[in-house]
Amino acid sequence: MLLAPLLLLARGGGPAQGSPDLERCLEGQGLVRVARVVGPDGRPFQARVVSHEDGVPSAFAPIPGGRSDLADVFERAAAAPDAAPLWRIAASERAGRICAPFRLPQAAIDAERRVVVAAGLNYAAHAEEAGGGDVFVFPKPVEPGAPFGALAAPAGVTLLDYEVELAFVLLADVDLRALPTRDELLARSAFFVANDVTDREPIIRNATLSGPGTGFVEAKGQPGFLPAGPWLVRGRELFAALAACGAEGLGLRLEVDEGEGFQTRQEATTAAMILDPLAFLERIAEEVTGRGPRSAMPVRRAGDVRHYPLAVEGADGSLRLPAGSVVLTGTPEGVALQAPAPLGVLARGLLRLRGPFEQFRQEELARAAAGAPGGYLAPGDRMRASIDGLGTQIIRIGEPGAPLAHDPCEEPTEVEHP
Repeated sequence: MLLAPLLLLARGGGPAQGSPDLERCLEGQGLVRVARVVGPDGRPFQARVVSHEDGVPSAFAPIPGGRSDLADVFERAAAAPDAAPLWRIAASERAGRICAPFRLPQAAIDAERRVVVAAGLNYAAHAEEAGGGDVFVFPKPVEPGAPFGALAAPAGVTLLDYEVELAFVLLADVDLRALPTRDELLARSAFFVANDVTDREPIIRNATLSGPGTGFVEAKGQPGFLPAGPWLVRGRELFAALAACGAEGLGLRLEVDEGEGFQTRQEATTAAMILDPLAFLERIAEEVTGRGPRSAMPVRRAGDVRHYPLAVEGADGSLRLPAGSVVLTGTPEGVALQAPAPLGVLARGLLRLRGPFEQFRQEELARAAAGAPGGYLAPGDRMRASIDGLGTQIIRIGEPGAPLAHDPCEEPTEVEHP
């Protein structure tokens, strides 16, 4: 079923959502912006963002007190003196020194101590461009990566797509059988820019005529497919600032530079979400209490087929999203994938003795190979994703299958703090 586009406007009198006026208003609200950077001694530290240029941070102040959980980091960041020493990071140093704004190791995801849960089709216009459907839930079992630098997809990936999303990391456990109120959720979470990078081919290959199919985890769970940051803002401060500015939603934007400058691909407001963050938690709770915590969508890891969980199940039967887990709230319209007219792709497939999904897959592979402007990401392209109040990330696309470079943001495995 195709969903009608949903448009929610800002309350009268305030700046338009996603406008420069809203960004300036949020800038004046004194938001505490927490980042994670490689300090002068070569070690990653949590730091406050002191200054930025169009959402790209350039100066930081270390947050005193050493490593601890993120809730404590925010308290210490708010109390830190303004006269703290500054670390300045030049544009040429961003890729090696500005990290994902929090640490969620892949080992914790693979051991099922933390989860990354995502929303599919949570914006009506995106649901329409993707062929229709209702909001659904799936795991994205990949650790958050740095907001600057290069991204190389696995060898053979050609239908590489982008999805700017509002995301949040939990600062405390969430019990899915006793969900928090909206205010409690905002106090227990910190929001950031995420890019839900996707290989569209497994989604098309495993599509069904009813429901989302089973290819989403394989499509979205590859190393490097979750650029995050550049900074975090605690939910209660972010949405209090948004209300003070007289707006209901944050502007999201994703641009792609194919060699001739950045061109806008996605531009929307979070007010157009079908399910807001709390309502999406309710949807996750419905899914895991009704069908169990483990997703039916498979992914192949180290030669084995795995079904990652959407929540962590305790020995007492409890179901929770542990502190340090991540929730992605969905992407708006404007992605590279555009669903075809069903009758047309069916007819073309019949002429070639193919089913409609296989015909569509072959057509998309040909479209990517042709390199038509405005399509899938190709080596050398750059993505620029931004959200009002949460900064801007810039990622360059590398050659598929390129070896992973050393990660300067990596920490010892025994140090695990969200």
